[in-house]
Amino acid sequence: MNIYKINNNKFKSIYISYNFTQEVSDTKIFSSYAVLASLMAKSSKKYTTQKDIEKYLNSLYGANFDVNIEKFGDLYNLEFRVEFVNKKFIPSKEELLEKVLLFLREMIYNPADWTQDILDRERDFILQRINERKDEKLKYGIQRAEELLCKGEPFGTYLYGEKDVVEKLEVYDINGAYNRLINNSLTVIISGNLDGYDNIENDVEKIFKQYDRNPNSKIENLKYNIKKQENYKYEEVKEIQDTTQSVLSLGLRIKECTPKDFYVLNVYNAILGTTPSSKLFQNVREKESLAYTVRSRYYRFKDIIVIYAGINKENYSKALEVIKMQLEDMRKGNITDIEFKSARDSLLADLLEWKDSKVAMAKMKLSNLIAFKDADISIDQMREEIKNVKIEDVTEVANKIEIEKVFLLGGEIDE
Repeated sequence: MNIYKINNNKFKSIYISYNFTQEVSDTKIFSSYAVLASLMAKSSKKYTTQKDIEKYLNSLYGANFDVNIEKFGDLYNLEFRVEFVNKKFIPSKEELLEKVLLFLREMIYNPADWTQDILDRERDFILQRINERKDEKLKYGIQRAEELLCKGEPFGTYLYGEKDVVEKLEVYDINGAYNRLINNSLTVIISGNLDGYDNIENDVEKIFKQYDRNPNSKIENLKYNIKKQENYKYEEVKEIQDTTQSVLSLGLRIKECTPKDFYVLNVYNAILGTTPSSKLFQNVREKESLAYTVRSRYYRFKDIIVIYAGINKENYSKALEVIKMQLEDMRKGNITDIEFKSARDSLLADLLEWKDSKVAMAKMKLSNLIAFKDADISIDQMREEIKNVKIEDVTEVANKIEIEKVFLLGGEIDE
């Protein structure tokens, strides 16, 4: 078990993030883990209902608990997280730490005896999530670009799994998923106001050490980008849906990407499409009026970028053309000082905002452990790296980026 602390006395509470992380060899586990997470968030042997959990958390001055699933590139992470108030902000100075840790241990290591009826209820909940996936058109368009770029890779599988797999899950499968889960790499991150808790990591270790099934496993040794595909090719894909507007999404591959490119790629992405002064916003939306929304997203764990735009069908060819023009401008170094400064200032401001969130700081710590193999990189250090990026660095990395997939979603598509 690896424990990391982030102390910041601007907060009044403490956040504990308890992470099981693993490399994925069979994407079918996404389906069983999605149902498992939903089950474990709602009961244990001691707290048999959600109402029991809520009642106990309320007795801890409104502590919060939930279970989160996520992907870091091709890694799958199941996170148990709890937040509670620092004792110095309680009038009675009541110590909550041990009660919170024992509660967390109960929820993780003393799961309920799941019956088929209970499983069916949670399975239906996950199936609803899968079935409703296409209802949010823009989000779905982004996910389809991700899947096309990363077909056959864990990242290319929908986070909540596959409908046909979920439908067939039985209690035996969920019990098997649980036993696999607790044997995975374990990382605990404690964030927030730790005044008065100088040795909080010892308290955590005292209660949880005996449950660590894989003490020598470290999250930084896991492979987050397996890159299964070898022959990448340009492809345009269209999907008809009953929509009043279409979604255009482009999947971009970053070739020969290195760890040092991370900060430059963040600046590149900001110039391209994350701010009101970005090339996509100014040219596709404002100047040409080809989209009601247009942005780009950089995926640090997969060496890809996705551009997405909400458009009308008749603007498909023109919108694609104008987007390609912006990419070409980036390759040629046609970046104005205003575009560059606005992008860099936006990133610097975003990083400062991360300091205002216990959750964000914990997530940043986990991300840097995975990507940089370093838990000690601070937000201030990251800001300095952003400040050191130059326009010529952005131009250099722009020439490593190529469009690989184009996806169009919409009901008004002419075949």
